[in-house]
Amino acid sequence: MRAARSILGLGLAILYAAAFAVAYWLWAQQPSVFLSDLWLSLAAVPYLLTVRALTGGADFSADSLGDVLAAAAFCCALAYLGGAIVEALLRAAWRLARRNRPSARWRGEG
Repeated sequence: MRAARSILGLGLAILYAAAFAVAYWLWAQQPSVFLSDLWLSLAAVPYLLTVRALTGGADFSADSLGDVLAAAAFCCALAYLGGAIVEALLRAAWRLARRNRPSARWRGEG
C-alpha cells in the first residue's frame, strides 16, 4: 500500500481541486455572462478530451453541478496519478544513484 501514497501526487491533486474551485467561483459570480464558464471549461480539458474520445461527444456545462464534480474528480485523480508516477521515477533514480555511489573505503578515506 506504500506505493499508493504520493506527496507530489497529493499536492498536484490539491492544486487542481483549488483551480476548479476558483474557476467555479468565477463562473458563479456572473453565470449569465457570455463566456463566463471559460476558465471552468479550460480546467476540465482532460475530462472533456477523454469523454469525447470514449463517447464521441462531450456535453459539459457549468450549470450542471454533476458534470463539474465529475470533471473535478477525474482531473484530480489524473493529477494524482501523474504526480505519483513522476515521484516514483524520481525515487527510483535517487535509489539507483545512491546504490552506484562509490563508498568511502574505495576512495581511501576509511
